[in-house]
Order: sequence, then structure tokens, then C-alpha cells
Amino acid sequence: MKKHILLFLDYYLPHRGWIETVFEQIIQRLTKKWYYITLVTSHFDKKLKKYEDFDNLEIYRVWVDRFSFLFWALIKGFSLLKKQKFDIIHASTYVAAFPASLLGLVFGKKVVLTVHEVFWKLWILYKGWFFWRIYLFFEKMLFLMPFTVYHCVSRYTMNCLRVLYGVNDNKLKVIHNGVDYEFWNKNNVDENEMLDWKKEYEWNGRFIVLYYGHAGKSKWLDSLIDCIPQMIKYDPTVLFVFNIVASKRKNKILNRLRFLEKFWFARQIQIFQWVDKEDLRTMVASCDVVVAPSLSEGFGSVHTETVAMEKPLITTSIASLPEVLWWATIFIQANSAQQLLDSILMIKENQQDIEILPAKKFDWDVTINMIEEIYETIL
Repeated sequence: MKKHILLFLDYYLPHRGWIETVFEQIIQRLTKKWYYITLVTSHFDKKLKKYEDFDNLEIYRVWVDRFSFLFWALIKGFSLLKKQKFDIIHASTYVAAFPASLLGLVFGKKVVLTVHEVFWKLWILYKGWFFWRIYLFFEKMLFLMPFTVYHCVSRYTMNCLRVLYGVNDNKLKVIHNGVDYEFWNKNNVDENEMLDWKKEYEWNGRFIVLYYGHAGKSKWLDSLIDCIPQMIKYDPTVLFVFNIVASKRKNKILNRLRFLEKFWFARQIQIFQWVDKEDLRTMVASCDVVVAPSLSEGFGSVHTETVAMEKPLITTSIASLPEVLWWATIFIQANSAQQLLDSILMIKENQQDIEILPAKKFDWDVTINMIEEIYETIL
């Protein structure tokens, strides 16, 4: 008999983000096994249907944004639990965790919580001196609520829960996210595709520095932009490429980049607003270095995709990143624009001298098997 999972997510595809991509992999693999999943998520785009039914997956989209979703997901979840039999409730941080925990209490269901990151006082940096206390309060409230198992995507995340919130070790389970090595493989990018890409966007003969991801404060994108004038002064052939996904600071970052592009560095900056997955892979394969200088990461999907493609990566030595990265990774201090600039120059001039870190493997099949073990154990 198939097990029925009630899943709560703040956002799901076609909303663009790495948590959505993570759960796309989880859902696809579980529904191919003995699982039926009912997903409750936000109706962030009115063009999307409120209800969709696929093989072993049905999706309910409620309300618009995260905060209204908190209330309406509770209502929809209550209605579903009254009508249908579910074996387990599963949710992901942050907002979706609240209705999942409350419904677990009301209906006596086991609740699994996937925890990506714990921000604690990093909220000061991300939300400012007025609002950070509000966000920290809600984070504290969340981790005071009862969950059967905390699925942590890294040891770093697990230790944050253990040290900062006193979560019992018996409830903590580290299961790293997987990496789609079949897709993120440089050998799957045809040489002609790369040549066509470089010709179309005039990358030939240029040293390409690529950033891809969202523009939130946690990604430390501002300091990378600060490096552009100094780098161009040293070598005007360097091209900075930005592939930005939608986020609250997207317009602010795009306006800053467009100003630099228009008035100072027209040939040194290229801006994309999120290309499709196949083009993104071609973009990564065609660049010289990826810069992803995060200030916090639960796992680091951009980072692990980059090293899976065997591309040099410049990032920060923070959070989970030293735990999960390999290949030609250069770690710099957070908030050190000079180290960032020096690392770009080092790769440009002495790429053959970069230390290759020992390989690490994060297989999606292993990840799914371990999630299944959680389900089987608590049932």
C-alpha cells in the first residue's frame, strides 16, 4: 500500500529557487516509489491553477505570499486531514513549518521538518536593526514547536539547532542534499554549444567571471560589484556576467549594474535575468570562474553544481561550505573585497596552481533512501 505524505512548502515550481529544485528532486523520486504526495504551497502566480493532479502528486496552491500562506495553508491542511488519511506530514523551513506542526498536534500525526538554514543573529544583517528582532522571535517560536524529526541538510545546520536551540540529538538527522551529477557534467555540454554561446555573447578571448543566483544580502553580491572597477582597471578584457534570479533586492542590484554598464563599463558587464537550466549549464561550462561569496549557506546548491562541473569556484569559508565543497575551490574571508579581487586575479594568471580539494559525493539516490528511512522509523 502506498504511503500518503502531506507536504507543506512556502514555494514550489515554477517559482525559481534552489529549495524548490531540491524538493523537485525529492518529490520526483518519492512518487516513483511507493509514495503519494499531496503538496500545499503558495499561489504566488495567479496564472497557475489552484489545483493540479499528476501521477502520485496533487498540488494545492493557496493565497499569494508567504505570510498569508501561513494562515491559508493551515485552513487547507485542516480540510485535507479531515477528509483523507495521511501517514506523515513533512514541511520545509520557514513559514510552511508552522501549519505543519500545529496540524500534527491537532491530528496526532508525525511531522518531519527539513531545515535548510538557521540565521539566529544574522537576521540583523539581512533585515536591519528594527525588523531583525521580529524575525528572530519567529525563528525561536518555530524551533520551540514540536517536530518528530529535524532533517538537516548539513552538519552545520544540525549543530546550529543543537547549540542555539537545544534540539535533542535523538531528533536530529543529517541528510545532505543531492547533486544531479548526470546533468551537471561538463562532458554533457557539446563543444559546439559552447562555441555558439561564446560567439553569440562575445565571450571569445575574454576572461569570464560568472555569478548566478538570487540577489539577497546573504549572497554578498554587493562586494563582488565593488570589485568591478578595480578589476577592469587592471585588465579591461575581463567580463563580469550576472545571471540574477527574482528576489526582493533584484531591482536594486540590477539598477546598480545597469548604471555601471551604461556609464562606465559597457563592455565589461553582461546581465541575464535567469536563463533556462540547459543554457545555465552551458554558461557555467563556458566561463572561467564562478564567484559565489555567500554570507550563509545551509548546503550550497550553486557551489556544489559549479564544482561538479569542475569549474574554479571562489566562495567564503563559512557555514556549510567547507563541509560540502571540493575541486578547485578558493575560500576567502567574508566581507573581504580585497581577497575576492586577489582570488580572481590568481585564477586568471595562475589557474594551474590552484589546489584541487578531495572529491566529495552527494548522490540523490542516497538522499532519498535516507529520507525513506526517516519515514519508516517514525511510522
